Amino acid sequence: MSDDVQLAVTEWGDGPTVVLVHGGTPEGGAVAFRAQRPLEARWHLILPDRPGHGGTPRLGREDFARDASLVAPLLGAAAHLVGHSYGGMVALCLALQRPEAVRSLTLIEPPAYSLAPDDPAVVEMQRANRALFEHPPADHAELVGSFFRLVGIDVPVGALPPPALDRLASDLADMRSPHEAVIDPEELATGGYPILVLTSGRTPAFEAIAGTIAERAGATHTVVPGTGHAVQDAGEPVNELLEELWSRAGVE
Repeated sequence: MSDDVQLAVTEWGDGPTVVLVHGGTPEGGAVAFRAQRPLEARWHLILPDRPGHGGTPRLGREDFARDASLVAPLLGAAAHLVGHSYGGMVALCLALQRPEAVRSLTLIEPPAYSLAPDDPAVVEMQRANRALFEHPPADHAELVGSFFRLVGIDVPVGALPPPALDRLASDLADMRSPHEAVIDPEELATGGYPILVLTSGRTPAFEAIAGTIAERAGATHTVVPGTGHAVQDAGEPVNELLEELWSRAGVE
């Protein structure tokens, strides 16, 4: 990784710092977390575009560990950290690497398969995910449609503009699979920061992963009804949960 790599970053508001790490949203952080913008009235929101998304150029294969290293400087001395989907894997890696810089950790449906390796739903999702990433279908609509069904995204593939479909398919075909991440829940529990896991209640594998994080790392698991994989799109109900966590975690 080159030392001069810089992420495109959007910043909203003033106050204690929050870093929000998006998942597969092609447009990047500001679009992935647009429903959180009202929080700028009380918080300094930092929204990086991971490589290959938004304004940051692609840097080869998409990789959660590399992205964690790129996002790390945005934490400064300490910040609240939020990660959605693949961005949740980035946030997990970052929280384990720099626990002293994390005030709180929020995970939104992270595909952290290693946390629940014996759960049948997680085993099946990991198998399907790995097969999709390692042997992606040549047809872009088939690839993206399979991924959407796997993680519980309701957007019809036919509704995507061809450039967006092609870009998303290219990302999925060249991505380090989340199954390669080995997360130790006991190590996560020693970080000293409160953990919130948000899920939609719709995808059994994500519910099992969240349950394990709650049981073994002391997290709070909250289901937000009526949502899909992008739970944060619900806006106000999620924002209330985030603010309650951030306020409880406090500032130094």
